Amino acid sequence: MNKTILIVDDVDFNIEFESKLIRTLMEEYEINIEIDEAHNVGEALKMIDDNDVYDAMIIDMNLPDGTGVEIAKTAREKSKKTRLAALTIYPNEYEKERVYFDLFLKKPIMLDSFKQNFIRLLQLP
Repeated sequence: MNKTILIVDDVDFNIEFESKLIRTLMEEYEINIEIDEAHNVGEALKMIDDNDVYDAMIIDMNLPDGTGVEIAKTAREKSKKTRLAALTIYPNEYEKERVYFDLFLKKPIMLDSFKQNFIRLLQLP
């Protein structure tokens, strides 16, 4: 099974941490996941435009050049199949944007919670 994922976060440590957790799950579930990274809205929109449809995206909601909602809207326009997770310290602030996301991940990232939600995001057995 092959999957492609886009992680969008302006903090390198968060991207590295999420990527490491995803690689651990790759081994556990014996799947291949290609991970792309973007550090702001502009980069993410370009990657969505330039690449095939992503299977999933983990999107930080508070970015230096905008919000994750902009990215989610563009991803949904390209494909309804892409599964989207919002990553935020304030999930209640984005409740009205829930229509664009399949799930919300709360910061700080907790290992067990992230793993469970990532499995849900990719709809793994």
